[in-house]
Amino acid sequence: MSKFRHLFEPMQVGTHTYKNRIIAAPIYCGTFINIPGLDFVLKHAMVARAKGGCAQVTFGETAVDFVGASREPFPPINYEDFNDPTMDKLKPVIAQIKSYGAKALIELSHCGESVEPIPGVEYGMGPMGYTREDGMKVYAMDEKMMKMVADHFVTAAKFMKEAGFDGVMIHAGHGWLLHQFLSSRTNKRTDAYGGSLKNRARFPLYILKTVREAMGRDFIIEMRVSGEECMEGGMHTDETAQFCKMAEPYVDLIHVSVGVYRNPILSGEFSSMYQPHGLNADAAEAIKKVVNVPVVLVGGINDPAFAEELIASGKCDFIALGRQLTADPEFANKAQADREDDINPCIRCYKCFPGPLEGVAITDILNIYGCTVNPTEFFYDEEFLNTPIKSPKNVLVIGGGIAGMEAAVTACDRGHNVTLVEKSGKLGGLLNFTDTDHYKIDLGKFKQLYVRRVNERPIHVMYHTEPTSELLNELKPDAVIIAVGSHPIVPAIPGIENAMKALDVYDTPEKVGKNVLMIGGGLVGCETGLHLAKEGKNVTIIEMADAVAADSYPMHRIGLLDEMSRMVTVKTGLKCTNITASTVTAVDKDGAGHTFEGDTVIFALGMKACTGTAEALKSMIQETMGDIPVYTVGDCVRASKVYEAGREGFTAAMSIL
Repeated sequence: MSKFRHLFEPMQVGTHTYKNRIIAAPIYCGTFINIPGLDFVLKHAMVARAKGGCAQVTFGETAVDFVGASREPFPPINYEDFNDPTMDKLKPVIAQIKSYGAKALIELSHCGESVEPIPGVEYGMGPMGYTREDGMKVYAMDEKMMKMVADHFVTAAKFMKEAGFDGVMIHAGHGWLLHQFLSSRTNKRTDAYGGSLKNRARFPLYILKTVREAMGRDFIIEMRVSGEECMEGGMHTDETAQFCKMAEPYVDLIHVSVGVYRNPILSGEFSSMYQPHGLNADAAEAIKKVVNVPVVLVGGINDPAFAEELIASGKCDFIALGRQLTADPEFANKAQADREDDINPCIRCYKCFPGPLEGVAITDILNIYGCTVNPTEFFYDEEFLNTPIKSPKNVLVIGGGIAGMEAAVTACDRGHNVTLVEKSGKLGGLLNFTDTDHYKIDLGKFKQLYVRRVNERPIHVMYHTEPTSELLNELKPDAVIIAVGSHPIVPAIPGIENAMKALDVYDTPEKVGKNVLMIGGGLVGCETGLHLAKEGKNVTIIEMADAVAADSYPMHRIGLLDEMSRMVTVKTGLKCTNITASTVTAVDKDGAGHTFEGDTVIFALGMKACTGTAEALKSMIQETMGDIPVYTVGDCVRASKVYEAGREGFTAAMSIL
């Protein structure tokens, strides 16, 4: 019996029994099934979530028609034809999901006035008629159009039932069609479908009622809502709760999200590391108080103890996990086995979803996807992943940062004898700054997780050690992985010796004064400056380019800049020319000089790969050991992000057969 008693208690949902309270939130469009490459992403993710112990697995946004409901140029599905090729592609995946005891659902949606100008789409429809800024005509829906859309939902639901789905999620949030009618921000009608909430809810309720009557009681209907619209003039929780009460006769589950897709970060739809975990809990609790059907809570949940608390305290009945199951699809199984300390925590960095994908080529989408904390996710070479080692090897890993730890753990788990040498007295490398950074708590947990994984395995760790030919002769490695990292770039600016390196502020915070001047507005400079602002410092960032944090993932940058706007002063278009202990002099593009005064000057002007060190080590290894395999991974190849470090460490270890 797991200590997470509420999390693993079965629950009745309609006529179905769910084995636990963990649901895989909708992610990856159902139409991916028809697109080579993306079909791999969809099938792998959905089956992994079911195998990982979830009670329900939900395929993501899937349009109910491909003329007015879709916003992506994906191959259309003929829902009226059960012989459509999509049927045979879906059936085996759904059967596999259900073989693990999970319910299988798919999210049906209609984007309404938010259609994209893609082939086959000539106009949009919604509560109001107008012409969009891009020239797209949007028609105010009449009752004939409403019936047509309701029929499309029914036809799509019947197709999905035939494919084997246990039910559908009807999307009534995130600014899509049903939400456009519900919100007084977008619905200004003066007829029976506008004005009061009762009128605004009329069309969404018609959709729900029509689908319920067509599909019967044994078919699960889950409804997704935005508890808070989080937009000026938008819908609030009290109205959402009232609508949910109206919808209760037709639905089996109410799934509480937040925000709108067209402003996903600032509205909280995809929560950032600058927002609280479980950010929708209060909205879910308010809805749960007025309905008698189970309520599902989604939003930034990455810890089973927190999930248990949310359910036990009455905030919700189920928790839904999206990006967390990309980070670790075994979340449920590990939690049930009381192995919560071995769960990869989602750090909400947006590597898996850097931004809306409209207009992005399919081949580029495949290159975009990745997971910072899970190197096996979006790894398309299954033969490579499933190739066993031929015999155990002696593997030497040089460097105890993320790349080195990932390499050591993977090599050990593969059956090799692993020695890891680290020149300092602890593992973690550059990520040790997360021990004190206010915003990097989850990244810190990830670093600590890897330290534990190394320490829990029969990996021989040698601290305060640098490799020598004598050590190589003693260890006799069959393969070596070099992961010696990078170091800060020290620019040739007069007076640079008066400034601190950005990462040094975490080790010696007592040296940082009240008024801070940060030279460099890249990701490191911005995030370090934000941390210091949270500490109560007055921070001014001085950046040569016209924009800051240009090297961050696009969605992360939105959240970062929003947080910075309240706490940090940013000066762009300025090149630093001189530094003293208390001043920074810079010139703008017109050659005009500017002087800034402060107590402490810090610089963050990029990192330089330790390629020279890596090449010297490689030469020594080959001179001493002969032609054995030597891999260089992570920042010593080129300065990059945690994702590249982990992925390269993993790949190198997997390559040793």
